Amino acid sequence: MAQNHAIQIEGVNPDNSLILSDRGHTNVDPGDTVTWLIKPNSGVHAITGITKKEHSINVFISGPNQVGNSNNWVGIVDPTIPKGSEEEYNILWTAASGGEVHVFDPKIQINS
Repeated sequence: MAQNHAIQIEGVNPDNSLILSDRGHTNVDPGDTVTWLIKPNSGVHAITGITKKEHSINVFISGPNQVGNSNNWVGIVDPTIPKGSEEEYNILWTAASGGEVHVFDPKIQINS
């Protein structure tokens, strides 16, 4: 049965890397849903994009896309993706204090 994996952005480290609830490595099954949520007072204003790294495979059949006008993003893992596949991706985000777009690079791995 497909599950939802909520990745919460909890804060920002001094080097501008993100503090994520999954520590930057999410394990999912084919067909699962992944959501990215910004916790209040995290120091993050908005996610401006979620993109796979150039050399990586895409594990999603849909998204990741912004949910309406919210700060939440969602993607659906391809139900036919081979087990053990891994996607390295970038979260593009802006700080609550303003300024430039920052990039953080976590991973999503399909359970074996």
